[in-house]
Amino acid sequence: MTNKEMLDVTKYINDGEQLILCNKNLSEKDFHLVQCPSVPLQFIDLSRNSFKSLPHQIFSYSTLTFLDVSRNSLQGLPPEIKLISNLKKLVALSNHLRLRQLPTNELASLHNLRLLDLRYNRKLKQSALDSLNAVLLPKNSQLEIRCTIFSSQQEHDSASKKLNACDRDATLLQSQLEPLSTPQLVKRLERAFDVSLDKKTEKAYNRDHVMTKLLECYKKHGPREIRKERGIPVPTHRLDALLQELNAVSWPHTTRERPKIKAEHYMILQKPGSGIENSVRTKKETVKLIKYEKLFDLAVATLAEVDPVFAERFTALAVTHNFVGSPHIDTLNVGPFYGLSLGEFSGGGRIAVECSPFLVAEVDTKGRFGKVDGRFPHWVTPYEGERFSLIYYVTSGSVEPQTTAIFAPPEEVDEHWIPPPTFVR
Repeated sequence: MTNKEMLDVTKYINDGEQLILCNKNLSEKDFHLVQCPSVPLQFIDLSRNSFKSLPHQIFSYSTLTFLDVSRNSLQGLPPEIKLISNLKKLVALSNHLRLRQLPTNELASLHNLRLLDLRYNRKLKQSALDSLNAVLLPKNSQLEIRCTIFSSQQEHDSASKKLNACDRDATLLQSQLEPLSTPQLVKRLERAFDVSLDKKTEKAYNRDHVMTKLLECYKKHGPREIRKERGIPVPTHRLDALLQELNAVSWPHTTRERPKIKAEHYMILQKPGSGIENSVRTKKETVKLIKYEKLFDLAVATLAEVDPVFAERFTALAVTHNFVGSPHIDTLNVGPFYGLSLGEFSGGGRIAVECSPFLVAEVDTKGRFGKVDGRFPHWVTPYEGERFSLIYYVTSGSVEPQTTAIFAPPEEVDEHWIPPPTFVR
């Protein structure tokens, strides 16, 4: 985020009482520059960021009743949590919380607390849950503490079976479902197949068990529908200029830019002004952009002919060479992306994206711009030959709600385009 965006958090307030800062790539350091609003907030969502500790500003909101800090990197909660005396729900699932860094006495003083959600914190064992129950429940009998307990064998099995996107066979249904979290898989069972798991049992939180049940349901249902789509055609002279530049690229000698996907080469070019001014990272990105300035300028000019508004808004460009499969979700994106592929390849190479539990769209982006929401599971279909791709995406600014996974081409291309069904969460 830029300094201006960090300072102006008021634009993320909904209904005057809710501050929504989820999925903003924020850390506690960013909050040193934040002027928190003076309104009596009741709801704060800081989920899906990079917090290692909670920003102290939130403890000034004694009016707060709901705090979501899930899917961060928190190892503990500070004693100041007691200052949020009206807090009713504290959601801190999927962090790195440890019992010794949880202020149990301060949590026990929150007499209005009704839900403490600590699921999917692997460092919290049965002994931790027992300790929390012993300290908190005698002082608050109405409190519900949620905590996922993994056995040693489950920990071992999970570690040995865990695959990154680059390890997944994108042609398999299970691989296409793996980017979804375990709670999302449970919701899929409930909402798509009307199958409910007993939340009082350990199996309801066991990913292998949930996935097996879901695959069984899909097997009974039959194959998912495949919808073929074509992107917006790009003028030949633009494609020729881009391909010439891509063939001449001197790729960075590193795989660290996106190590969990499978590609021969992968690099990210940050758009000027998209980072924190004068930071070490921004200075390095500026030097890098100068090296690939011609390619970047060509890419921006090509997109501007199709969607000038998005050409102004996107914050980064991913340039790939022979990207393969890799089902994944772009968790840091705040809206859809544009994808364009080039090169001498055949047999596939489309961007596949899950539109609903029963529908997958395969978007032809060869020499065409496809607009896709990468916050849904997506991958590249198998192909033969050499394939380059340009992915224009946005990781800061206002968040666009997730609606459809693919977007209509201009009317002159296909006036009979029918939008896919809304995604079932």
